[in-house]
Amino acid sequence: MLYEEKNIRVLPEDTDAFGRLNWRVYCRYCEQGEAGLMENLGFPTMYFPKIHKTSFPRRAANFEYVSPVSPENLIDLKTEIIKVGTTSLTLLHTFFKKSRKDGDPILAAKAEVTIVAYDDRLKEKTELPSKLVNTLTALGIQKKQK
Repeated sequence: MLYEEKNIRVLPEDTDAFGRLNWRVYCRYCEQGEAGLMENLGFPTMYFPKIHKTSFPRRAANFEYVSPVSPENLIDLKTEIIKVGTTSLTLLHTFFKKSRKDGDPILAAKAEVTIVAYDDRLKEKTELPSKLVNTLTALGIQKKQK
């Protein structure tokens, strides 16, 4: 399963003191990718918190910056599931920069983010909701066996 968003405008206020895309903005893009991926799977943004009282806080994140991004660039974002655990999903967000909409994409950064199913009533991690697991299984995305 994949989510893609193309030609995200980099605004001057999204940059740090050196004119490069700030790391906080990469985090925001990751959340955009996560929400878009869940929507592609058929789950609107607040579906799991409202219906299952389950949220997905981040357990771990690893960013690798390859090429600086500035307001002269556009960003293409690709988000995919790379691991399904019992209680977590690991997502890979890949960022490409371009100088124009039809420009050649250049790898700018990658972020591997693990989100964990969290039962908001019990205040503890829980197994992934069965509806999510069933949807992933139907798409051929299987839980990693130990």
